[in-house]
Amino acid sequence: MVNKVALSVDEAERILAHPLNLVWPTLRPGRSARDVIQRLESAACQKPIARSEPETSMLGQMFGYGPAKTWGIELARDLRSWSAGELPWAEVDRGIVLSGPPGVGKTVFAKALAKECGANLIAASLGRWQACGHLGDLLKAMRRDFARASKQAPAILFIDELDSFGDRDTFTHDHRDYSVQVINAFLECLDGVDGREGVVVVGATNNIARIDPAIVRSGRLDKHVEIPLPSAPDRIAILHQQLNQAISVGDLSRLATCTEGMSGADLAKAVRDAKRVARRAGREILVGDVAAALPEVIRLDAAHLRGNAIHEIGHTIVGLRLSHGKYLGTDLAYQISSGTAVSTGGRACFEIASVRRRDNQFYFDQIAVCLGGIAAERLVLGTTSDGAGGDDRSDLAMATRMATLAETQFGMGGTLRFSKAISDDSLEHLRRNDPQLCARIDHMLKTEMERATSILRDDRHLIVRLTEELIATGKLTPERVSAIEAELRNRRNLTAVRATMPGSKRKA
Repeated sequence: MVNKVALSVDEAERILAHPLNLVWPTLRPGRSARDVIQRLESAACQKPIARSEPETSMLGQMFGYGPAKTWGIELARDLRSWSAGELPWAEVDRGIVLSGPPGVGKTVFAKALAKECGANLIAASLGRWQACGHLGDLLKAMRRDFARASKQAPAILFIDELDSFGDRDTFTHDHRDYSVQVINAFLECLDGVDGREGVVVVGATNNIARIDPAIVRSGRLDKHVEIPLPSAPDRIAILHQQLNQAISVGDLSRLATCTEGMSGADLAKAVRDAKRVARRAGREILVGDVAAALPEVIRLDAAHLRGNAIHEIGHTIVGLRLSHGKYLGTDLAYQISSGTAVSTGGRACFEIASVRRRDNQFYFDQIAVCLGGIAAERLVLGTTSDGAGGDDRSDLAMATRMATLAETQFGMGGTLRFSKAISDDSLEHLRRNDPQLCARIDHMLKTEMERATSILRDDRHLIVRLTEELIATGKLTPERVSAIEAELRNRRNLTAVRATMPGSKRKA
């Protein structure tokens, strides 16, 4: 049914100034244009119900952000100098991309950054811009947010789900032209005819590999910082902050292990659940309430613990024998949390120099170290668990990724052909569609698995001794590993000397 309402041009413009989802229900047969305008303007004047949101702390008072926090505090200092006319805008960082798993607090970071900088915060995303309508509406909404940020400078323009734009080089769908126009318009906004003076763009993503390289090139969002899951001290500090200091850090410290692998969002939910329990009981919150709200902690049995220890010792020994990097230590978890997305039984830590020659052997050694854990399990236990695989950060995933890149990007395999594929999805596509590539990757993985096994076979006694130590203490330091190696070496030398002494029993 068509709703016919007589309108002048001026009345039509006043009506169309309102959202269309409000306009259509207001147009009724027999209702005058004046009545329609009054209803729309009356609705626009009504204030939405005020909802209180938790106060966001300044970035300097937040925990778990690592290098991103350092960057933000330095930015705040530079913005104050710029506002005072002491620093030209060309000297200020104008953008950053934050990446990390869901729940680490990328959105909260933007709020805390704006507060630290004394800047206005404008939140946006491609999804919000797309909701405005067709391509023209999307581009208008995008440019409007950038213009609003410029008017409110200094401003933080936070763009969530930055990977939604995609990478133009990978577009093959029917709407390719549409997507290319969106990215091109976004790049124009990032460049800005006036240099975006006073506007800092913060992009957030869970997958940095899916972002068009032009977005993160120099002069645009050229700073990238990964926000990891919070460390044990940070987790306790986050709990303490979420609880408004109602429970001491000392009392919360016993929750460090059972919060392992939890993000800031996970911890915030646990605190909300604990507060609800205390509120319904009509009392102050207790550390026991928080503990009860956390996922169940499962104590590993002896067999599981020994398997994990052997696995981590495999990584440790192969890494040491191949001079994989600076050895920092090995940890073993006695218990795991059942409700976290990331749960690890231990880790062997090596620090790789950021600048070094990365030749064929470097990547082959990397693969061998990744496979050292599963090689140790096979050698000692005669079987393996599923701990070496399971997700894109597992040993097998990293080894396969490096082997594929060595073949398709670095010219270290059976062909010199170069591929731009870098994301796990695109690398998997290459493997599925090229049987010869798959065969070469399998050969590389098999070769490095045999090399890792050979290294460990020569160190059986060291595997046993380090495994015993790791299970007993839960941690190995570089100094302790060196001491155990020296102890075994001295014992072998002593045995050899005794074997040469007169009267010693010799094997026929």
